[in-house]
Amino acid sequence: MARFSDYLLYERRYSIHTLEGYSRDIRQFSDFLHDQYGMDDVAVVTHHHIRSWVVSLLQKKSMSVSVRRKLSSLSHLFKWMRRSELMTHNPVFKVQLPKKPERLPSSIPESALKQLWKSQEIHTDEADFAHLRDQAMIALLYGSGLRRSELINLKTKDVDADRQMLRISGKGRKFRQVPVNEEVIKLLKRLEKINVETWGNNHEDRVILMDNGKPCYPKFVHNRVVTLLGTVTTAEKKSPHVLRHSMATHLMDHGAELNAVKAILGHASLAATQVYTHNSISRLKEVYKQAHPKSRLNP
Repeated sequence: MARFSDYLLYERRYSIHTLEGYSRDIRQFSDFLHDQYGMDDVAVVTHHHIRSWVVSLLQKKSMSVSVRRKLSSLSHLFKWMRRSELMTHNPVFKVQLPKKPERLPSSIPESALKQLWKSQEIHTDEADFAHLRDQAMIALLYGSGLRRSELINLKTKDVDADRQMLRISGKGRKFRQVPVNEEVIKLLKRLEKINVETWGNNHEDRVILMDNGKPCYPKFVHNRVVTLLGTVTTAEKKSPHVLRHSMATHLMDHGAELNAVKAILGHASLAATQVYTHNSISRLKEVYKQAHPKSRLNP
């Protein structure tokens, strides 16, 4: 596991978060092998053992998406073991994946987000540190479609004010350029200034800080976003990632090219971005039904 972890971290350049997820899934499978079959060597595993594990997970009401992720973790392990000549086959290939539910990304209506931005701007001139920080969080998560981890790790040096671009380190430590408008650049400059005035120069140079001046962590960002969105919407799903989904959905609604949205979001494949076209098609159908005269005629 130590060698496999090094492979994921240094060769595949996966994040620590992804690495921990893979390790957790593999440990769970190893525990199952030991408890059910008395086996401690994954090199002799067959597809029958994996199918048995899948059945046990589903019987425990595990979500199919979760089971698919666990099988992906195992598959990465076995692929690496084949490359390292520790086994001759990948038993996951003979295991049928649980059907993935077709679920469209949740998004917040444009009107609600405009209302949120307007409410944040009301006291801009006399805004304190926390107010500016919250405003910047919304601007970056929704305005630039950043992932929560990307927001947390964003540094002042990653903000190119002259070009109005952000340099983002995304999944797999892949870098991409993300545009920001002049208004957000001004906001980030003011936040940087008040950060220094309030907390001094933070050695990690993070753009987003907590109320105590320290770099923020995932739960802090989640809680702040949920609180802010709760002031403008009653939507059940409120999270940093929903803001990212909302940004992509609204771009597609306004006719953005799929490849452009893919580049902004930092998706590895176009398939990951195409899910937002479904939301746009649904929106088109609604507009057609409401506005087109023939949509109201009887066939």
